[in-house]
Amino acid sequence: MGVIFFIANSINAQETVSDFFLTAFEDQSLLTYDTRINFLKPSNFRIPVIDEIEVRAGNDDQTYEDLQYAFRVRPSNPWKIRRNNALFNATKKELDIRRKIEFKENLISRYELLTTYFFEQSIFDLITKQQLLISKKASIFQENMESDLFDARDFAEAKLDQIEGLEKMDEALVQWNQTQQRISTILNRTDFDWSSFNLITVDQIDNISSRISNSSFNSVELDLVAQRMEVARQEVRVEKADFDIGFLQAEYFPFTNRDSEIGYSIGFTIPIFQNNRPQIAERKLDELELKSELDNEQRIDSVKKLLEYEHLKNLILHHRMITEEVNKIDLETLINNLARIEDYDPIAIIELQEGILKIDEILLKSQQRVLEQYLDFLFIFDVIIEQPLINYLSDSLTTIQ
Repeated sequence: MGVIFFIANSINAQETVSDFFLTAFEDQSLLTYDTRINFLKPSNFRIPVIDEIEVRAGNDDQTYEDLQYAFRVRPSNPWKIRRNNALFNATKKELDIRRKIEFKENLISRYELLTTYFFEQSIFDLITKQQLLISKKASIFQENMESDLFDARDFAEAKLDQIEGLEKMDEALVQWNQTQQRISTILNRTDFDWSSFNLITVDQIDNISSRISNSSFNSVELDLVAQRMEVARQEVRVEKADFDIGFLQAEYFPFTNRDSEIGYSIGFTIPIFQNNRPQIAERKLDELELKSELDNEQRIDSVKKLLEYEHLKNLILHHRMITEEVNKIDLETLINNLARIEDYDPIAIIELQEGILKIDEILLKSQQRVLEQYLDFLFIFDVIIEQPLINYLSDSLTTIQ
């Protein structure tokens, strides 16, 4: 006996599941990153070739004939220019990785919302079926008050079960409607119908997770730490190159008795003493701290991947054990046999049918646990953002496009 997620909606299909996943690209959080990335242009961060231009006038003897002019150019440190460009590229790459992580968060939230939608709809469907059986049982008692079939205590209990069932149905419907509203808000429209969507099975999850666990996927969180370390390293290099290299100066002596009225001078700076040593030390400490953080995160990432996979395998095994036990009970065969008896008890048949629905609910919740862990597994392995994007909730693993 298997569990199938029942999807029903009276609205015509307008938005597919792929459309829903694609809204992760349009999330406001990503637009904020796009604005920042677009601002990160080389022209906004490039150090000019000339650091300073200075015009001088001098007169040592306080006479008109001693008047002299000078035009001094102080070029920027070429090492600082080159290292600043490297820092810019590293910073931009860090922002790109942060955007990728944000997209990953947006996408997994939609995976979780989609799973919740299917689960809550299936729960509502089960409760509705349970309520129909309870109402049928109460009707049989009410129609047979004068027969041996009637039992006042069982009749009263059936009526109370009807009331309790209405409460459960109302709660399930409210939760499902809330999830639909959240999806509608993201899609910016209400006309979506996913009744034709086939959810991935537990057996498929087992096969896919085994394949993924044996593959190598880069962790964007680790990439971020590594890139932050690279940014810190480039900041150290920029700080070390933060000194003047000297100047070039053209001089003009219009009234002096010299063979040439024009001269020049040049100066070089030897950076023996740097006044930004505290800043260099601070950036270096940041780099060392991030290196330690990266080593630690790499160990944690390996352990988390192993634990997430093992937990998923255990839940899959647990689901299969439950399914095997359900198949041994085989209530459907028992119902068919009782129905062929000439004087069968209709109340007994209904109670067995209620038992089947309870079993379906147990299997449904077991399947939901597997799905939730499956999403955690996909998230930690970063496969949901691998290109081309794959819908890992679809039984056919369709491409998101």
